[in-house]
Amino acid sequence: MSRLLSFLDRPIAAALALSRVRVFLAAVALYYGAGWLIRMVLLSGSSGDEAQLMLYGQSFALGYDFGNPPVAGWLAAVAEWVVGPTLGATVAIRYGLLALFFAAMLGAARDAIADRRLAVAAALSPVAFWFLGWASLTVYMDSLALIVALATTVWLMLRLSRLPTTAGFLCLLPVIGLGLLSKFSYGPVLVLLILSALAVPRMRAVVADRRFWIAVAGGVILAAPAHGYVLAQMETWLAVAEARILDGAIAAHPPEGPLERGLLALKAAFDFSLPLLPLFVLFFGRALWTLRTQALPVTQRPVVLWLGLWVVLVLFSLGLAMAVAGVDKLREHYLFVLIPLPILLFALVPPGGVGGRVVGGYLAVLCLLAVTALGGLAAQAMVAPLDCSKCRLVMPWSDYAGQLRAAGFERGTIVSFDSPSTDAGPNLRRHLETVRVWTNKRPFYSPPPLAEPGGCVVVWNETRYPATLDSLRAAPVSQIGEPLPAHAVVGTLTADLPLTGRPAPVLGYALIAEGIGGCR
Repeated sequence: MSRLLSFLDRPIAAALALSRVRVFLAAVALYYGAGWLIRMVLLSGSSGDEAQLMLYGQSFALGYDFGNPPVAGWLAAVAEWVVGPTLGATVAIRYGLLALFFAAMLGAARDAIADRRLAVAAALSPVAFWFLGWASLTVYMDSLALIVALATTVWLMLRLSRLPTTAGFLCLLPVIGLGLLSKFSYGPVLVLLILSALAVPRMRAVVADRRFWIAVAGGVILAAPAHGYVLAQMETWLAVAEARILDGAIAAHPPEGPLERGLLALKAAFDFSLPLLPLFVLFFGRALWTLRTQALPVTQRPVVLWLGLWVVLVLFSLGLAMAVAGVDKLREHYLFVLIPLPILLFALVPPGGVGGRVVGGYLAVLCLLAVTALGGLAAQAMVAPLDCSKCRLVMPWSDYAGQLRAAGFERGTIVSFDSPSTDAGPNLRRHLETVRVWTNKRPFYSPPPLAEPGGCVVVWNETRYPATLDSLRAAPVSQIGEPLPAHAVVGTLTADLPLTGRPAPVLGYALIAEGIGGCR
């Protein structure tokens, strides 16, 4: 037993080293750098979110679709302007946002929690949200800018409650602008943060300062053009919102009545928080029990009151909205707005109430979860080909592009009819020169015309949707202005999957070398 404890002391001591700011930030950078290398070396394709970014990177726009504000598209457009349409830049945006998020969480936790070991435990705890620690390595790109803005907003408001400097309020202005441009949910969440602050004297001083409202007004002004674009097309926006929130969330056992619908918000919040909540109780439940006889430090009480009331208001608002709108299911990833929850949890733990071995053990478990997630990411190179119904991450896009080039398509427009898990157009574009892409998955976005038009090629997943060609010949294609013409050269793109050598899905194509309609 003594040998086992001695063996465990080493990873626990290493984990506790994360309580030093430089070590924490270096570890985060190293972790996401390793994730980037895994993607570049082992996985040849993009996720759906990344394909969307490569699509939007073709231009700057006030709006790309009506599901989200445009800041993710702007980041992609900047990346393409600098280095061109590459998967590496797109993945770097993803992992860069995640690294910034953890840096902001560390700042917020250190301002909220007196014990530096508990502060780093709070900052690293989002690793134990499955949706962030595991899934966000490939999906949920649209939520990453939101959580960066939200964590930074909490951090700055906590900092301003101690040091109400003009520079701090000025920093809040672009953060609010970023939040409003990241997700439509940021605005309501900010309002609830402000309302919660009114009930806590220390935080009320922040929102009562006129400089705070100047920062809010400045952020609103920054986001106004993009939101004005949506407001000008409110009917379309409402239709898209209804399709995503109502039609896209079908419950296996629909709730009966408004009360059951409202309680679904609690269930979704609990599901989103797994496995963090059980881990927290396992390691720190005993320390929480001491609150019966031990008071929290004066510095942490306002944090608990503010964020505790905020969580209650968020869940109540979600439940009320679900009851009124008649929503039968709330998708758990909508609960990214609860991402500051670990700060509240660890602000409840009395300083000195837990030993270093407990905190170090908890941090070691979080590190193990993070490393396991990277291992799962790497394993997709071998697992995804087993059932290639959703294997765009490993499809041989370079080989497909080479065959298109050999067929006579050098430049022009790709019209991509994408199954939910193919995203051929954006992935082909990064291997071809001077090409623009339109995809039926994002019908509200049209890329700008090329300076020198070229040919037109229509691409689809022949393996999954073999009837696509007949549909293209029977009905008008919007980018062409008519059904696929009879003189189009029809063919297939075939290749083997990297690493495994198994046959990749077959892509069908129809090439009009001289271009046609708006496709050229």
